[in-house]
Amino acid sequence: MQVICPVCKKITTLNPQQWRCECGEAWEPLDSKVFNPALIRPENYGLWRYSQIFDLGFDQPKVCMGAGWTPLIQTRAGRFHVCFKPEYISPTGSLKDRGTEVEINVLVNQDVETVVDDSSGNAGSSLAAYAARAGLKADIYVPHYASENKKKQIAIYGATVNSIPGVRNDAKVAAMNSVAGKKVYASHAFHPAFLLGQESVAWEIWEQMGHKVPDWYIVPVGQGVHLLGAWMGFERLRKAGLIAKTPRIVGVQPKLLNPIVHAIETSASVVEEAVSSRPSLAEGLAIAKPTRWKRILEAIRSSGGAAVDVSEEEITASQNQLARLGFYAEPSSVVVWAAFEKIRQNADPNDVFLLPLTGSGLKGAPKIS
Repeated sequence: MQVICPVCKKITTLNPQQWRCECGEAWEPLDSKVFNPALIRPENYGLWRYSQIFDLGFDQPKVCMGAGWTPLIQTRAGRFHVCFKPEYISPTGSLKDRGTEVEINVLVNQDVETVVDDSSGNAGSSLAAYAARAGLKADIYVPHYASENKKKQIAIYGATVNSIPGVRNDAKVAAMNSVAGKKVYASHAFHPAFLLGQESVAWEIWEQMGHKVPDWYIVPVGQGVHLLGAWMGFERLRKAGLIAKTPRIVGVQPKLLNPIVHAIETSASVVEEAVSSRPSLAEGLAIAKPTRWKRILEAIRSSGGAAVDVSEEEITASQNQLARLGFYAEPSSVVVWAAFEKIRQNADPNDVFLLPLTGSGLKGAPKIS
């Protein structure tokens, strides 16, 4: 797999032991091909319909659990056209499977034996499941406050669950310090193949909407890899001349931990590490400073988008409101509904909104109101 550093522009072949560039930045997949619809494999309803566009050096995956091609459900919210994309209809119940399925196939082809990640739960569950399917060992480092349901899900796949005291970043440091040899850091925040897998959501949307894209794409931001993947996927469509413009990207964070929102609102060029006074219900978004923060800011700004934060009360209300529409999503996912309620106030009545629902509500007990 060919990768590029977005900062120093170095291009190289991905090495599993060199999981980031020498300059410290996370690798990105190298777009070696213009997006060509003729390369889509229509007989494959999943990620691998885009295998030739991924350009990984292999067309057939060794590990496949059916990630991708989640449904697009259209409705009206007042005067607005809203599309929901329930990404939680995935093998392990979250959007992470889209990235993990591509990542794990790259790792298997690199003869890796043990994969390591730090996660608040969804990424860890996804990597543990795919590692089990691939016959690999998995060590997952989680913050001590992670949902018990998510810890149990990771464990049932046979992975080692390491519960780390302190803040979310302490789990990241512990994971990084544990890797050596064929035990590699397969971080969803750093691995370029994970990011490539997330690009596919944009291509699916384009196909499912009849070769069109929404005006707004509202997405939760923890590490922000889904936001970035979607933006990069839409950008590839735009560069190929298949769409006129990229949707306006809206990143959503809880008010208790909102480093991206703060940077956008203050027109800052650097994201400062945030500190929370208490944990948010949206535990999956509890990232003090996303690894790819530079590119997240670029995606939001260049698309003419926005960054929105939501209160804990708004998160609870949104989970209940979406449930009344038939969608059972976890708190880290439902923040998009609260953000939509704010963005719609200044939107054109003809605008189309797309809201990915990123994680299943079955991953934690809801507050019912």
